[in-house]
Amino acid sequence: MKNPKLLDILSNAEKAGSYLITATIRDKDKEEGNLIHHHLREDFPLDDIIPSLDHSVRTMKIQPKINAIAINPEPFGEEKRKDLKPLKIAIITHFNRCPDSYSPGKAVKNQIKLLQKYGHEVVFFVTEGSTLEVGCEMRPVVPKFKRVKNVVDDEAKKKIVDVLRENLTNDFDVAITHDFYIDDCITYREGIRECGVKIPWLHWARSGVGRKIDFKMENAKYVYMNYQDSELFASRIGAKVEDLRVVFNEKDPSLLFNWDPITTMISDHMALQYKDIIQVYPMCTTRMDAKGINAVIATFGKLKEAGKNVALIICNSNGRRRLSEIESKIKYAKECGLTEQDIVFTSTLADSNYKIESEVPHRIVAELFQISNVFMFPTIAEVCSNVLLEASMTKNLIVINEDLPSLFDFVDKDAVLKHPFTSLRSMHYSGRDGEAWTKLAKQIAGQIDSNKADKQFRKVWSTHNLETVYWKMLCPILYEK
Repeated sequence: MKNPKLLDILSNAEKAGSYLITATIRDKDKEEGNLIHHHLREDFPLDDIIPSLDHSVRTMKIQPKINAIAINPEPFGEEKRKDLKPLKIAIITHFNRCPDSYSPGKAVKNQIKLLQKYGHEVVFFVTEGSTLEVGCEMRPVVPKFKRVKNVVDDEAKKKIVDVLRENLTNDFDVAITHDFYIDDCITYREGIRECGVKIPWLHWARSGVGRKIDFKMENAKYVYMNYQDSELFASRIGAKVEDLRVVFNEKDPSLLFNWDPITTMISDHMALQYKDIIQVYPMCTTRMDAKGINAVIATFGKLKEAGKNVALIICNSNGRRRLSEIESKIKYAKECGLTEQDIVFTSTLADSNYKIESEVPHRIVAELFQISNVFMFPTIAEVCSNVLLEASMTKNLIVINEDLPSLFDFVDKDAVLKHPFTSLRSMHYSGRDGEAWTKLAKQIAGQIDSNKADKQFRKVWSTHNLETVYWKMLCPILYEK
């Protein structure tokens, strides 16, 4: 044998008496069918075969192909945003109804709300006879016919062409379609491709495309919903990767939980979607010191000093009273390093639309608790605290007053942080200096940083909220020439 290494392998296998040997021989004289496979096995455990083959494959150092991915236009800066004029946008579907149980229908309704939020005029094209209402102009003009997979209905296609030419007048800036990639929508696709309406088209795919289709258009971009499958998607629809754009699903708690407008206003004012640590503290303005608000403010100052993006939302009732005390607390917060983007008394946000000077409705408190993640409770006296129970039921990290024994009736002592804030039952002055607040802030940050569920929630909210999806992904595509 000319190859001593191969001879050694066979010799060692024979000595061991336990082996699995596979060999593939290529016949160079043949163009096809030139691979001959062999394997030898002797007293080799079945459970060891897969790891052995895995190791063999790894030695080949096969590298996966690097896929080309879609590249979106650069987002507009703050100054450029001010110059953008609202657009008139057509959304064209094959929908007759949009029940919330129908995922694409619900997504399109949310898209309409998103576009309207940023000032655009939306016209929703649905099928003939539809009575759907979603809060924008409705046009039930899209031809309705018996759809057959991969079969073009020429009569219906002609109607589609006529409808598009008649309705997509010069005042429209963009036409968006949804899910015309599916097999029984071929007639719609062909009508759109042949209509010749010279405005930008955005063809949205809300699910994968299983078989190859032809959806090429000169004045179109194709919107997929993740980057990594861009090349595969392009190959399935006959388009170039350069003509693909990516827009993620929006997933905003204001829509998911059907927030009250007041909750949305508070969240927008504080930009809560980008906060790392949020506390909601409901209290009466007349009892701020009894609730230990200074301790919370000081600790939040240390959290911010440690690099955390924080929000302290004080849902205060009786906001018309003791205005000077509210101003005093805001001044103290500034001394602790907090700004108006870090702390707010809800009574100060009251106006003619949001009448919350005297109280914040309980629904708003509950909704804010859902998206907060810490509840420091340095109260000096309680009987059976509702806010403690509500913060616990919304999975906030509880920081309890160690000096108030009654609070321990309502917590799992191994599931909370404890701090000696002082109380009417145990009055003292220790644990209330800068060093103590720094130590407590480190404990809170450590607990929150290790909470994987909370970190994933913050990640999704910061990436998929309406503002981020619009300005970073959708807006640059809408205005793309």
